[in-house]
Amino acid sequence: MAVEWARVVEGTETRADDGIYGALRCVIETDDGVLLAAVLKRDSPEIVFAEALCSILLSKWGLTVPQPFLVRESGQISFASADVGYPNLKKRVGLGPEFEQTVDQSAALHLAATLVASFPTTPLAAAIDEAIDNRDRNLGNVLWDGREEAWIDHALALGNGLHMPDTNKLCMLMTMVGKAGEALHAAISRWTAMNRSVVAAAAGEIATVYDATHWQQLITERLDDLGTRITNRFPKPNDLLADLP
Repeated sequence: MAVEWARVVEGTETRADDGIYGALRCVIETDDGVLLAAVLKRDSPEIVFAEALCSILLSKWGLTVPQPFLVRESGQISFASADVGYPNLKKRVGLGPEFEQTVDQSAALHLAATLVASFPTTPLAAAIDEAIDNRDRNLGNVLWDGREEAWIDHALALGNGLHMPDTNKLCMLMTMVGKAGEALHAAISRWTAMNRSVVAAAAGEIATVYDATHWQQLITERLDDLGTRITNRFPKPNDLLADLP
């Protein structure tokens, strides 16, 4: 998947009321003249191009992501992704906006975690999130139509989320529902199969408008020891010798 260019159709912008910070729903027109519903984000170049680069990477590594676009606007470039028309997991299971810890909300969170753990692509997504240092894979960033999942919102990857706790939320969710062991082995397996050459290829796709060399280096370095990074995201087995004299 390559990033395409588009423009916003004037007068089509509305606020996105589903937890996507600063996002707008709109209609865009591609350079080929195709009209599409999209989710638009106007932000700094570090956010815009992190979104673009991560969309390319996820797609090249085998995850489903909505088609990404770079949007020409007056004096800036924005990011948009095709609006796939189905809800995120947070909405799907009925989680409240503040994650209230009522009995019903706790049950909904456990259901969402169970769903995430059942997706065949989740171990790969967890490995990729570790590679791109994505600390914000919350349940609002996973779309699900009842059959297929899609992965969105990578604004806070690639060093943009250093103000957040250093966590891998997919590993946390899989651990929550007792899937830590199999999830660890699956994520390690996915890591070993990841094609490292796509990092340079993805950076090259946006090179004419943004120098992503520093991100390419960051991802490459994290890939070198990704197995250890992933292992450290899961609980360690009990040391049966710890209590022996």
